[in-house]
Amino acid sequence: MNATIVIRAKNEARDIGDTLAAIYRQEGVPPAEVVVVDSGSTDGTLDIVRGFPARLIEIPPRSFTYGRALNVGVAAATGEIVVSLSAHSLPAHERWLLNLVRNFGDTRVAGVYGRQIARPNATPFELFGMALSGVTSNRRRWQEADMMFSNANGAFRRQLCRAFPFDERLLGAEDLAWAHVVQQQGYAVVYEPGAPVYHSHGESLPHLLRRMFKDQPTILKLKLGLLKPSQADAPVPVLPEGG
Repeated sequence: MNATIVIRAKNEARDIGDTLAAIYRQEGVPPAEVVVVDSGSTDGTLDIVRGFPARLIEIPPRSFTYGRALNVGVAAATGEIVVSLSAHSLPAHERWLLNLVRNFGDTRVAGVYGRQIARPNATPFELFGMALSGVTSNRRRWQEADMMFSNANGAFRRQLCRAFPFDERLLGAEDLAWAHVVQQQGYAVVYEPGAPVYHSHGESLPHLLRRMFKDQPTILKLKLGLLKPSQADAPVPVLPEGG
């Protein structure tokens, strides 16, 4: 399956070069199309991106939400599968992409997210949160009701995302909200530990709490059934009977 990798970026000069280099070293899959959606970098990120055969799309910082930036990238993508990768998520080996996308051989699978390995700068609070979310597990999971998903290292069917785009209204947890919507359509999400990336933020407790507080309103609304899905005009793909 052909894949497009979408990277959302702002001031990621420290890491994005290593991330892009690792993408272009992937083995066992056709060369991936790469789209970088930048929302106002001023630190040299743009020059680094231009040194690779990636497509660069710039959006105004004031228009940014996580969902909107990703939807812009999806609209530009041509691959059957779109991979969402944080600019500071470094693929851990050369078969990361292969292990991520091969799960889509099962037509019941809407999205796949990979393992996250904490960087040396991860704080104890981050390590606890990562373990609690399940993204550090070595065990593969098939999820039909659990909405856990991560756009830091995730992939999804482009056609399905065009029918159900990421919610641009949300300040956080747009990935969990999308997983919840597609599971309601009868699809499954897979956690794939064989597709790991090095990813953590080195956040202090106050910064970690601020990020969590952005996510919690979305999660609460989902659990209470108060958040209506964002749906485009594209036809909704039909889940084949019997998988």
